[in-house]
Amino acid sequence: MRAALDTYVHEDLPEWDPVIAHEKTDYGWRGLTQQGEVLEVTGGTVPESIVIAHNGQPIARRVVHDNSLFVNIDEYLEHFNRVVTLYKNNEVERALVESDLTLAIAPTLRARFNRAMVLLALGNWRRGLQEYVNCEDEPPFRRPPVEQALAAGLRQWGGENLNGKRLLLLHAHGFGDTIQCLRYVARLEQMGAEVIMCMPTVLRSLAEQCGTVSDGFVDVDFFCPILHLLHYLKVIPENVSGRPYLSPEPKGVNRWLVKLGSLPRRRIGVAWSIGKPSDGDYPREIQLKQIKHHFGYDVELHSVQLQGTEEAEKLGVRTHNFQDFSDCAALMYLMDDIVSVDTAALHLAGATGHPHVHALLSHWASWRWIAPWYDRMKVHRQASAGDWESALETIS
Repeated sequence: MRAALDTYVHEDLPEWDPVIAHEKTDYGWRGLTQQGEVLEVTGGTVPESIVIAHNGQPIARRVVHDNSLFVNIDEYLEHFNRVVTLYKNNEVERALVESDLTLAIAPTLRARFNRAMVLLALGNWRRGLQEYVNCEDEPPFRRPPVEQALAAGLRQWGGENLNGKRLLLLHAHGFGDTIQCLRYVARLEQMGAEVIMCMPTVLRSLAEQCGTVSDGFVDVDFFCPILHLLHYLKVIPENVSGRPYLSPEPKGVNRWLVKLGSLPRRRIGVAWSIGKPSDGDYPREIQLKQIKHHFGYDVELHSVQLQGTEEAEKLGVRTHNFQDFSDCAALMYLMDDIVSVDTAALHLAGATGHPHVHALLSHWASWRWIAPWYDRMKVHRQASAGDWESALETIS
């Protein structure tokens, strides 16, 4: 990222994380920020602070430290990038060694986050989740709903005794994360908490099966992103229960039963893509035509996702306009099988106890799947990176 230098003092600009170390270059200088971003600056001497501009307009200010912390930025980047490469190759023990070396050079936020991911992939969820939650206390990893709750004056739960307290659970991560963690509402109530959930409309019906749902913030003692319950409830792979905890709504099932009618062929619900792909994410998507080719023409495929409608219809896959996740769960109930990549549809099928759920996982997949989240789910993982055929061929 290029930083714009400014000789004027911008006292009214928000403070971004400081430059913790810097070094001269042939073109000027470069600096390493506390978050772990490397700034490349052309010309000039190293100032006491810099102003960050976007489209020519100043948006933030960064203090530049006096370089008392010596950092070889090239060495830092070498170890940092090695962590990422090893992690993606599932060489997690070596990745942990490189992660420790990276942090010894400069304990940046991004290096700490990488270490959290490596620890989780190793199955060390106690330490990994602790570091993950700590990272999400800081920008850029802090989630917008958390920012909004803090701005509204709500207090974030840090593991305090909940007996007699009101706790607001926030949907702050992916839909699948929230569906996965709804199972823990009952445990919070057993701890004496009055639990209220702040959920988007598409999750409301599902969440209401577990407890009270609010459209927005309410007066509570604490709030907590629902995914963070994994940390505060000390969840580890060995203590995960895979029992179903949600149910399809009978009225919704009856509506779909009428709409679908009778069919002698096997019906399979499929989810092949994710709603919001992001850089650096697990390579979770598969081409729908590969699924279509694997099952042939003796089955009727139904999309259990909203995106990809045009692609599905071209391949003869039936598409549907779901009102919300409960509506999708009702359709899933009428499917003979569910075949899904790592996305919300997979968690929905597992949480509602569908008897025949097939999870398609990439060779490098999320740490979550170390644990047996759903008793009735079979995992089909790529034998090597990009090899979806090896995963599909194990589904009969």
